[in-house]
Amino acid sequence: MRILEFDEKRKMMRLHIESEDDLWVLHLIIEKGDSVIAKTSRDIGLGRESRRVPMTIMLKVDYTEFQEFTNRLRIHGIIEDAPERYGIKGAHHTINLDVGDEIIIIKEHWSKYAIDRLNKQANKRSNILIILADFDEYLIAIPYQQGIKILSERTLKSLSEDEGVIEENAEEIVKEITNYISQYKPDAILIAGPGFFKEIIAKKLNTNIKVYIDSVSTATRSGLHEILRRDIIDKIMVDYEISRGIKQLEKAMELLAKQPNMVTYGLDQVKNAAQIGAIETLLIIEDFLSVNNEEERLQIENLLEEIENKRGEIIIVPKESPIYYQLKSLTGILAILRFSVN
Repeated sequence: MRILEFDEKRKMMRLHIESEDDLWVLHLIIEKGDSVIAKTSRDIGLGRESRRVPMTIMLKVDYTEFQEFTNRLRIHGIIEDAPERYGIKGAHHTINLDVGDEIIIIKEHWSKYAIDRLNKQANKRSNILIILADFDEYLIAIPYQQGIKILSERTLKSLSEDEGVIEENAEEIVKEITNYISQYKPDAILIAGPGFFKEIIAKKLNTNIKVYIDSVSTATRSGLHEILRRDIIDKIMVDYEISRGIKQLEKAMELLAKQPNMVTYGLDQVKNAAQIGAIETLLIIEDFLSVNNEEERLQIENLLEEIENKRGEIIIVPKESPIYYQLKSLTGILAILRFSVN
């Protein structure tokens, strides 16, 4: 994401969308009552016929809709401004925002949380390709803030089928990795597996991108969850919220068992802890940030702003995170405390 302009007096921000994660963040930031300006197209009646006409409009937002791992954000609302000749002011419309598009967002009030979140996204540049490989199976994935996207997951020829099967399987994996490098342009590559097959792949991979190697017990989704718990992920992607979220929830579960007074959960309890600066780390599911009720949303934004102002860390847990449902069962909002709160 690039922030092209922020006019505080006019309460508007102009942005260029560079990734799917940018769209997900906008889904959390754009709320009912905001106005957005963007290019779109609409069917316009011309005599007995109609055709789809490109135009730029201003839309009063009703709600946004985002489907994980797509490159499109749908913004629904009422047209506030459009070319007069089309006579479509006041009509319902949906803007489909894609990677590569620009958008202007106008808010009555820009919260510190919203501005900080967009600045953080604009400064985020890390992108990592994860490959888990064993002699007869492999998995390729790419982590987004919205969750883990599995790009490929396959079983290969077994070692008993052919003497040259190791080389053949390695070549097949390297070919697929090369295609994904071209498509996703990662900043780093992590190759992990239970044996020495990962080193064979790393040697065959001809790339200028930094390659990291690590060991896991299996080249499956179980191995993927294992690697997400490792410090190497933090080394490669310091900002990667899913990895941090998993570790922090594990820490919270351990504290609940041993020092339950150092963890609190539930909105009212978290608010009380935030008021006295007791929150060290907050885990919150994304549902809290995508509610359409303006009062509830403002309440959450004020809470997050208060926690950040008192140097607390905030980790947003998306629906695709492995810990989403576990956290949701604990009310969806949980805090690790600096000190005990009655």
